[in-house]
Amino acid sequence: MKNRPSIIVILSALVLIAVVAVALLGNVFTSHAVTSQDLLNRLKPPAFLGGPEQYPLGTDRIGRDMVARLVAGLQMSLSVALAGTLIGAVFGTIIGFLAAHFRGWIEESLMMVVDFQASLPFILIALTLLAFFGNSMVLFVILMGLFGWETYARLARGVVLSAVSQPYARAIVALGAHPLQLYVKHVLPNVAAALIVQVTLTFPQIILLETSLSFLGLGIQPPNTSLGQILGDGRDYLSTAWWISVWPGVLIFLITLSMSILGDALRDRMDPMLKTRKA
Repeated sequence: MKNRPSIIVILSALVLIAVVAVALLGNVFTSHAVTSQDLLNRLKPPAFLGGPEQYPLGTDRIGRDMVARLVAGLQMSLSVALAGTLIGAVFGTIIGFLAAHFRGWIEESLMMVVDFQASLPFILIALTLLAFFGNSMVLFVILMGLFGWETYARLARGVVLSAVSQPYARAIVALGAHPLQLYVKHVLPNVAAALIVQVTLTFPQIILLETSLSFLGLGIQPPNTSLGQILGDGRDYLSTAWWISVWPGVLIFLITLSMSILGDALRDRMDPMLKTRKA
């Protein structure tokens, strides 16, 4: 009974399942194209507030269906956040493994880079790079990947140093195993749990970063769209067409909150130190 997830965790999981289902099957929920315009029905309220029935969540400033826009924005935001999270996780983990393997000045140099990255105000760096080099999807995804990689590096280094000091690792080394074989086949599976938990905690942060930059006009650019871009499009119409900004804002809130709750729950279940304290 003690191991059963709480109702909040269950609800968070259901919310994320529903969000992913909408992103994958989004075209089922609307017959309108994301770029189709209906100027005669611009800024119409949702259908439950008296708007046209063919636009259940209303329309934006040029008559585009909000359902189609939200589905396209959700797909883009999740894709960018997922790609950025995976890039940061892989890059940071590799740096952490290298620091744990090559001791001495190599480790110190790598950890100095990690500390330097952690001390930088990342949002200002991202704004500067996007303004200087211009916006492109590749650059934007790479920037998302550079966010938080130092956390993975520190975590990977710590858990690898702890794992290689265990008797099983020493026995494998004594039997003549190659270091790469030791790390990939034996150490990585033992530290994967901690890295997976960190992924669930970093993902909502990257969602917020992507939506913030897109809101400011430096993220996803038309004709593509994202939740942050839709949110930014509606800021001039908050008093007359609130639904343009409220719907993407609600989605961002639900995704980040649900992912954070699940990340905390996974950490509580998979972190051996927390289990020991509770016991």
